[in-house]
Amino acid sequence: MTVFSSPNTLPYFAVLLSSKLLLNDLTYRLMAEKTLELAKDQPGYLCAEYGAGEMDLLMTYWENREAAEAWLNHDVHRRTLSIGESFWYEEYSLKLFKVIGDVSFKREPNQDLHASRFPRIVTKIGVLKILEEAQAPLLYDYINQERRFLTPWEPLRSEGYYSLETCQLRVREMRRDFLEDKGIVFCLLSPNEDKMLAYSNYSNIIRGVFQACNLGYSIRESEQGKGVMQEALSAGLEYLHKDFHIDRIQASYMPRNARSAAVLQKLGFDKEGVARDYLKINGRWEDHILTALVLR
Repeated sequence: MTVFSSPNTLPYFAVLLSSKLLLNDLTYRLMAEKTLELAKDQPGYLCAEYGAGEMDLLMTYWENREAAEAWLNHDVHRRTLSIGESFWYEEYSLKLFKVIGDVSFKREPNQDLHASRFPRIVTKIGVLKILEEAQAPLLYDYINQERRFLTPWEPLRSEGYYSLETCQLRVREMRRDFLEDKGIVFCLLSPNEDKMLAYSNYSNIIRGVFQACNLGYSIRESEQGKGVMQEALSAGLEYLHKDFHIDRIQASYMPRNARSAAVLQKLGFDKEGVARDYLKINGRWEDHILTALVLR
């Protein structure tokens, strides 16, 4: 999502939905996405901005007051909010604004400096990065093209998991989790960033006396045996340790997953034990070998 600015069309109008949530589940996020898609189809729509935290803010911008009021009072919009009162909202407020001033700034692209809060690491094989929202189709292609290959190693997925809408939501969550210091999802892309080769997720980051996280990862079937996963994880682990100051990374694998065991061993992970019926994978509780990389 981009920052909206339109100083040449003043005045324009805005509708702000500010809310506190009781529940922020996948159903709510899909509902919010569908509501935004509905707004985009309305006459006079200009753009939208969204921010999530203790309070969620959704601002839609409109060419004129009539268009803004039409959205404010749209039957489906109001009905969705009414449903949310029963399930998701602790409280919300819907407001109409007139924008009479618009001062904006945008940094000029610099070929030598990748100016972003989000890391972008160039490796020998490709580019390791947190996906941008416009790159959600790369995640969509990855999970759908590799569905048969990845299914035996992952939790059961609903059909909704494989939709583009869910991928778009996942990318937004990846970016929000990074900014909130909750986790890092590094995707390894081809050099021109038109294909996703591998996926790595450093989740459940705990600070303080622990300074640790959990690691999960996957790779395209066609990229196995080329050192791709090892390179992606090596670069990610280096960033995590040097820049994110995490010095204990925990990973687990099923005893029959020899490839995963080999990757972790090459990276220096040590076995710490066996957990019985540890994770429910593809509908079955599976034992896992517990490992950790300690960089203290």
